[in-house]
Amino acid sequence: MELVIDDPEKIYEISKALSTMTRINILQLVSIMPMSISELTENLNMSKGNISSHISELENLGLVEVEYQNGIKGIKKIIKAKYDKIVIVLKTSNSPNEP
Repeated sequence: MELVIDDPEKIYEISKALSTMTRINILQLVSIMPMSISELTENLNMSKGNISSHISELENLGLVEVEYQNGIKGIKKIIKAKYDKIVIVLKTSNSPNEP
């Protein structure tokens, strides 16, 4: 599924979210297969708190989905990519100065 963005405010918000390599890496990993916070922590060699804050940002923008599953030591978060492609459209059909 692809996300097509042409609204300037949404382009700005998505661009801000993708301005860190950590979030891009998270999106790439979870687009291959859903992963838990612990799995992302191991793959990216970062703390759970750091990964969780990045996940929250991506979730707030609707770029990932979070599911909760029973784990060995309680409930675990499973992160899934919502889109496999993000397309930013800079020129819309209503654009001024269109030829």
